[in-house]
Amino acid sequence: MWTSSDCLKMAMYAGGVGNIEKVYNCFTRLHIALKDLAKMNVESEKKFQSLPDVKKLIMCGNEVQLVVGVDAVRISALCCKSLSLKN
Repeated sequence: MWTSSDCLKMAMYAGGVGNIEKVYNCFTRLHIALKDLAKMNVESEKKFQSLPDVKKLIMCGNEVQLVVGVDAVRISALCCKSLSLKN
């Protein structure tokens, strides 16, 4: 189960809160749209997969997609609240 601490780790792995354009979800994925993909380092992919409930990481354009299952809605809302991002 994700906590606000996990949301902060996710932001760090994404190159910082300032590099996150938007966090949103579909039914089973947490979508993290980045402003600059280059700010995310090579080790970040492994670190994303160490977060709770992450079954798979998918890179699509400037977006990181974390497959987390049906809890994606709750995780997205928690991250938006914890990081002061618009949902």
